[in-house]
Amino acid sequence: MQTTEFKPWEELYVAAVLENDPAKAVDRINTAQDALRERWHALSQVPLARNRERQRVEDAIRTLNVIRLNELDASV
Repeated sequence: MQTTEFKPWEELYVAAVLENDPAKAVDRINTAQDALRERWHALSQVPLARNRERQRVEDAIRTLNVIRLNELDASV
């Protein structure tokens, strides 16, 4: 059975991606990246477990890095 319930890192990630205010976006991205790193570390402790989630976490980390580099650094 598949659930549509968001995990804590997903909620933080969505909030960071959707934030329009650059000043607030920096804090949201930092918070989301911390949660993503924690989740990635937890998933990496179990080999081959939750590979789909691990890939989503890695994709989210990359996306936030792109937003930080391309959108936020340009607005500073």
